[in-house]
Amino acid sequence: MVGFINRKNEIRILEEIYNSGSSSLVVIYGRRRVGKTELSREFIKGKKAVYIFIEIKPEALIFKDLEESLGEMLKIKPRIDSWDDFFSLVFEQKEKLIFVFDEFQNLSKVNPGIFSKFQKYWDLNHNESQHMFLIIGSYVGMIKKIFKDAKEPLFGRATMLFNLKPFNFFDSYAFLKAFFDLETEDASKFYFLFGGVPKYLLLAGQMGTEDPVETFKRLFIDTKILAEEGKNILTLEFGSEHRSYFSILEAISSGNATPKEISDYTGLQPGAVSKYLYELVNNYEIVIREKPVIMSRARDTRYFLLDNFFNFWFRFIYRNSRLLEINPEKAFELITKDINSYFGKPFEKLAAEFLIEMNRKGLSDFEFMDIGRWWHRNEEIDIITLNKEKREISFFECKWSSLNADEAQIILAELKRKAALVKWYNARRMERYGIIAKDIKDKEKLKGMGYLVFDLRDFTPFLLQGK
Repeated sequence: MVGFINRKNEIRILEEIYNSGSSSLVVIYGRRRVGKTELSREFIKGKKAVYIFIEIKPEALIFKDLEESLGEMLKIKPRIDSWDDFFSLVFEQKEKLIFVFDEFQNLSKVNPGIFSKFQKYWDLNHNESQHMFLIIGSYVGMIKKIFKDAKEPLFGRATMLFNLKPFNFFDSYAFLKAFFDLETEDASKFYFLFGGVPKYLLLAGQMGTEDPVETFKRLFIDTKILAEEGKNILTLEFGSEHRSYFSILEAISSGNATPKEISDYTGLQPGAVSKYLYELVNNYEIVIREKPVIMSRARDTRYFLLDNFFNFWFRFIYRNSRLLEINPEKAFELITKDINSYFGKPFEKLAAEFLIEMNRKGLSDFEFMDIGRWWHRNEEIDIITLNKEKREISFFECKWSSLNADEAQIILAELKRKAALVKWYNARRMERYGIIAKDIKDKEKLKGMGYLVFDLRDFTPFLLQGK
C-alpha cells in the first residue's frame, strides 16, 4: 500500500495560508495525473471542508451535488437553486471552512457566467470571511487564463497560484520503493520513461516488474494502458489545433531544438512555429525555452520538453503509433534498439538534479548559485555551474555509459578544450572539470588528478536518506 508521498513543502505552505486567520483563494494547477486531488485530500484531513468535483453536466445536477456536500458538513441539507444561493450560504457561515473545487475549469462549459458571480461574492465578502477556497485545475492553459488574464473576472483574486510539479528523481525513487527494491540504474530508467508523475509510477508499481523496459512493454504495448495517454491529455488541452502542437512536440522530442530545425521538421511556417512555441512555453508550460547559462544571444535560444513522460511518448509512441497498431512486436524491437541512446538526454537532467541536491544539502566541495547548459555554434557542454561571488566555474560532461579511467580522461580533455571557449571572468576564474556517468572505474585515480567524478553509486546515499 502506497501512502502519501512527500509534498511536505506544499502541505506546509497550504497550512500556513490556512492558519493566517483571513480568507484565501488558492489555485493548484498542473498537468493531469500529477497528484493535485491527492494533495488537496491530504491537506483537508481533520479540517471542516467540502470537496466538490465539477463534472460537465446540467447545472441543476451540480446544485444537487452541492446540497449533498454542504448537508454532510452543516448537518442540515440546504436548498440550492442558483449560484447566488450557494455563495450566500457559504459566506453566511462564521466558522472557518474549506471549499475544494476540483476540475474548476469545467465550470466554463457548465455556465461561463459563474466566474463573474464568484468574483462578485468574493469581492463583497472575503474581507469579513475566514474561508479558504482551494481551486484545482488540470488544464494549465485554461486555469492560467481564468486567473492570470487581465480580461477575466477572477484576475488578481488568487491569494496564490500553485503550480504542482511532478516528483524529482529522488521522490520518484521513494514512491517506487514501496513496490520494488531497485538498483539506482533501474530507478533512473523508470524516471526516464515515466517521469515523476505519481499516477504513472503507481501503475508501474502495480502492474510492472523491477525491469523498467519490461514495465514499459506491459503498460504501453501489452495492455495499452498508457499508449494513448499523451494524446488523451493534450488533445483536451490544445483543442482543435492539437495536430500542429503535436508535430512541434514530436520535433522537439526528436532532438530539434531551434525554431528553424522545428520548422524544417514539421513543415510549419516559421511564424506559426513561433506562435505555437510561445503558447507551449508560457501558457501550457510543457516546453522550456533555454539560453546558454552564459554568453547567451537571442539566436542561441533552444527548446526542450520539460516532462520526461511526454518526451518519451512523443519520441517513441506517437511517432510509431501506426506500427504499434500493425506490428507491436516490431515496434517494441525498434524502440528498445534506440532506447539506450535516448536515455542520455534525460540523464543530463538527472545529473543536474543530483548536483542541485548536493549543493542544497551543502555536501559538495563547490558551492554554486546558477546551473545550466552551454552551447555556442557546434560546441556544447552538458552542465556548467557558476558562483559569481567567488568567480568559480565548474564544467561537466554527462555520459549514460560505463567508463574506465582512460576513457574518462579522453572525455575530460575534450571538455577542457570546450571550456576554454567559454568567456566568463577569463584568467580570473577558478575552474573545475568533472564527469558524471552511469559507472566509472578507478574514480579515485581521477579524483586524485583533481577532477570532480560522480557515477550512480554517488546518487545512492541521497536515495536512501530521503529528503
